[in-house]
Amino acid sequence: MSERDGYQPGVPCWIDTWQSDADAAVAFYTELFAWEREDTMPPDTPGQHFMCRLRGRDVAAIALPPQGAPSATAWNTYVWVDSAEDAAAKAVDSGGSVLMDPFESLDGGRIAVISDPAGAAIGVWQPGAHKGAQLINEPGAWSMSQLSTPDPEGANAFYGGVFGWQTEMFGDATM
Repeated sequence: MSERDGYQPGVPCWIDTWQSDADAAVAFYTELFAWEREDTMPPDTPGQHFMCRLRGRDVAAIALPPQGAPSATAWNTYVWVDSAEDAAAKAVDSGGSVLMDPFESLDGGRIAVISDPAGAAIGVWQPGAHKGAQLINEPGAWSMSQLSTPDPEGANAFYGGVFGWQTEMFGDATM
């Protein structure tokens, strides 16, 4: 099913990208994926935040980087959590680190950015009014995020400790 209205804790639920030139990025991606866009930054608030939609359903966001954001420009994956603070603490307890302490998101939820022991960043999202990607697994919508790591065993332990994830064999690859 490609239409969603929420996720369970531990499930990847959202993607965005923080770009130093958000206008150029939104022009590129809306053309590439036939997305509609809406500037959702509240009036008199600095910065830019564009909600991207396909057939009127939220699929991603493009924004200027928030203060203190990691400098790498990439697509960010967010995992639904009950508490951004608890997930950040679990990241540290599991051998990772907190790149951005929990902060308020535009929708009233909370976000933190953590990294695994090998340095891969991932977002945790305690949702507010916005319930994640409303359209997934079809052309123009997000369908998968992948981790390439030099330490699969360490990643398994870290993500298992933070999100309860388990790996399973998928052909010759481990997923």
